[in-house]
Amino acid sequence: MKVQVWDLSTRLFHWILVLSVGFLIFSGKTGNLFDWHQTAGIIVLALLLYRLVWGVFGSTTSRFSDFIYSPSKIIAYAKNMFSRKAVPHAGHNPVGGLMVVVMLGLLLFQGVTGLFSTDDVLVEGKLYGLVDEDTAEWMTSLHHQSSELLIPVLVLHILAIIFYRVYKKHDLTKAMITGSAEFEEKPTKSITMKPAIIGVVLLAVSYAVMYFGLNLFGY
Repeated sequence: MKVQVWDLSTRLFHWILVLSVGFLIFSGKTGNLFDWHQTAGIIVLALLLYRLVWGVFGSTTSRFSDFIYSPSKIIAYAKNMFSRKAVPHAGHNPVGGLMVVVMLGLLLFQGVTGLFSTDDVLVEGKLYGLVDEDTAEWMTSLHHQSSELLIPVLVLHILAIIFYRVYKKHDLTKAMITGSAEFEEKPTKSITMKPAIIGVVLLAVSYAVMYFGLNLFGY
């Protein structure tokens, strides 16, 4: 049976984040289109603001309370992760939920340090002028170093999606595109979807808050 597991704004968040982070990695590593690097970074920060709010007030499967599990549940799931008989989760499973938290945390760290960073040539972070030169240099170093940690985590995430598609026959990508997933039986938990317009408006408001806020208080 087909069950809706992801609301529209969560799916928009996911795919805009994929494009933005992909561009950030490309521009940061190659230097191409680097003058747009900061713009993409602000978009990511706006997306994270949306996700923090939606993680509390959003649809069931988007809430932090739905996919942040105790260490014991994460370990128990990991032990059976290679079983093809495992029942698919309506939303993030315990290991997937942990990965989401790690990625969001790393992206937030990247975004915040980027605000105080400079490449000494083209781009200065929006809050660069609020700190002294030593602090800005430290933030720039942290920004670069954390990207080296973020990339392997993103690669691991992609490999996990491939693993679920090929080995476990669970198409996580399709579900994030259409919003629905196939289950042999109806999931035991009740899933409530918030109206799409609320999430979409929140996305727009989050960007407006980030953009105008940084321009108002930034350098």
